[in-house]
Amino acid sequence: MRGRGQPRTLSSSEKVTEAGSAAGQDMRVLVGGVGYRFLRDNALGVYISDSFAGRVSNGVEVEDLGYHPIGFTQNLQDRPTYDRIILVAAIARGREPGTVKAYRWDHELPPAEEIQDRVSESVTGVISLDNLLIVTEAFGAFPEDVWVVEVEPADESWGDGFSPEIQARLPEIEETVWNLTKP
Repeated sequence: MRGRGQPRTLSSSEKVTEAGSAAGQDMRVLVGGVGYRFLRDNALGVYISDSFAGRVSNGVEVEDLGYHPIGFTQNLQDRPTYDRIILVAAIARGREPGTVKAYRWDHELPPAEEIQDRVSESVTGVISLDNLLIVTEAFGAFPEDVWVVEVEPADESWGDGFSPEIQARLPEIEETVWNLTKP
């Protein structure tokens, strides 16, 4: 368990200039979209993955993380280490729908019993940002520099397309994620 202090909120216009590869080298960055396709606002993460897939280069990779955290953890352990990972998801935290919050993951883990519960949920197919963060951290697969972009959903029902609240915030969400890919 590594303590990093409290998460720091990042405005959509702020550039990240901390950490990264040696001068003159591109950082290896993974943008991971977490969520379920066709679950309205909860499809945000995979939408961002799809949207960024054709636009990234210079060490930035994109992955649809709409699969279980154990598989993602194993995949990370089989790859060269990333300098930064950015996870994007809609997640209900009781905020105003459409609220965008970007923060550096503090690598703090809950008690062992909750970790085991998250692993159990993960292997049964539950896809959630919290499961991904906790399971991947518990197995030590994250790099030091992990950022999370959370958006409060308004509509979590089955269907295609976003709620008006999320639709209106897409440019801000994309800009926030894009800024985080830069050294």
